[in-house]
Amino acid sequence: MNPSIKIKSALYCRVSSKEQEETGYSLDAQEKLLKEYAVKNQLAAIKVYRISESASGKQIRKTFDEMMLYVTKNKIPIILCEKIDRLTRNMKDAAIISDWISEDAKREVHFVKESFVVNKNTRAHENLVWDMKVAIARFYTNNLSEEVKKGHKEKLAQGWLPTKPPMGYKTVGEKGRKIHVIDEATAPYIRQMFELYATDNYSLARLESELYKAGLRTEKGKRMHLSRLHRLLSSPFYYGKILWNGELYPSKHEPLISKDLFDKVQQNLKRKTDNPQFTKHNPLFKARIVCEHCGGLVTWELQKGHWYGHCNNHSNSRYCQMKTYIRQEKVEEQLLPIFERIAPKNDWVMNEIERILKEEHASKIVERQQEIGRLSIELDQVRKRKDQIYEDKIDRKIPVEFYERKFGEYSEEETRLESTLVKLNDKADEYQQLGVAIHELAYKSKVIFEKVGIEDRRLLLSQMVTNLVQNGVTISPNYTKAAQFLSNWLPRLNADYELQKTQSLNRKGEVFASSSPVWRRG
Repeated sequence: MNPSIKIKSALYCRVSSKEQEETGYSLDAQEKLLKEYAVKNQLAAIKVYRISESASGKQIRKTFDEMMLYVTKNKIPIILCEKIDRLTRNMKDAAIISDWISEDAKREVHFVKESFVVNKNTRAHENLVWDMKVAIARFYTNNLSEEVKKGHKEKLAQGWLPTKPPMGYKTVGEKGRKIHVIDEATAPYIRQMFELYATDNYSLARLESELYKAGLRTEKGKRMHLSRLHRLLSSPFYYGKILWNGELYPSKHEPLISKDLFDKVQQNLKRKTDNPQFTKHNPLFKARIVCEHCGGLVTWELQKGHWYGHCNNHSNSRYCQMKTYIRQEKVEEQLLPIFERIAPKNDWVMNEIERILKEEHASKIVERQQEIGRLSIELDQVRKRKDQIYEDKIDRKIPVEFYERKFGEYSEEETRLESTLVKLNDKADEYQQLGVAIHELAYKSKVIFEKVGIEDRRLLLSQMVTNLVQNGVTISPNYTKAAQFLSNWLPRLNADYELQKTQSLNRKGEVFASSSPVWRRG
């Protein structure tokens, strides 16, 4: 061979685990070994392919196929690899290599560490060695897969996610004892993400924009892709469950949100996924009004600069005989008196509401705290039982079938108790939350509705009504709890206040005290 003419070769480097990379089998070490071999054997290293330990199966397949296409297209006859199990671990890849070799007598694969060369003229016993090494590599892969699955199953049984947690959590602890805890740097964004989307006033694009303004970034400091945002909103991990291979498992990590909030978000995701559409315009009452006669959702059309709504049941089986068009401005005219109705005449009125709400809820709060204490004791007992049967399983005191059955029963009971406790804790501050909502609606609703943009007005509507009902050109609201409270009692309280204005200031409390028991009973 003329020393000035070198045969072209491609290098294939691969590590299959983090441990290999940390114990001297790094990609850089492999590449150095193969390049030294190429120089020693007068080969020109034209192209280097590298597969890291973090690569997925699809990525490994893609890189392997790219290499085979490249060496064939560019007539590169030599492939250099450290060992057989670095190049192929299944019969399909081995067959591809064998077919590639058999097409040209000049083609060879060199396995440097094993001092083994495969080509078209390889003798029978060497082909046997090749087949055996491929089979051994395949066994190693299958066995490794079984061990990984076994490890995952054990981790799930302990109540922990076997892989990296989603955004909002971080991994702590040493190898073999790693757990997932709340990441206070990103968790607030995740909570905000669920709370905003649950209002049903946000598309994924607008939600991403709001979160970006608030400071949410990916690990690389970039904007969040909408597909990833959708995956995060769909993850049950945030309310305390692990989704693994299509099945839900109980978990020991601390939830970020309640199950109720998660379910509300899933309903919104499903509705928007089932009816995907591009809308250039966003009418104020979109998805807010239903037809009283047929139950159909009112849809909106833009005609000559004005929005007109009508029920969308137009099929032969569900055609609405009472279908009526109503202009958006007519709906707004009917809503403005509602805002006037719930507006307080004076701060004194709102202060009395707050005081009475606290008094009325005081006894309920005591009862609720007692119930929380009782359920907490039950939950602690269930968790101790789960830990005990796990220890019994490890010590082989109980059969695996018995463990799995009891573990499932205890997990269901644990989930039920946790859900009940979350709801009770949410209700513990119910009167305070109601007071905040009352303040916001009573004082600001009319100003907000008249002056702010479409999205903020839609958000206000979601706080005031669960929906609106159309009957011809008449609109009637179904109130939220806070708005219903205000609608019932603000007119009476305002009337009391007007009455007090005609009395002496010294008798103000006396006048209110005589009338307040009437509405307090309500």
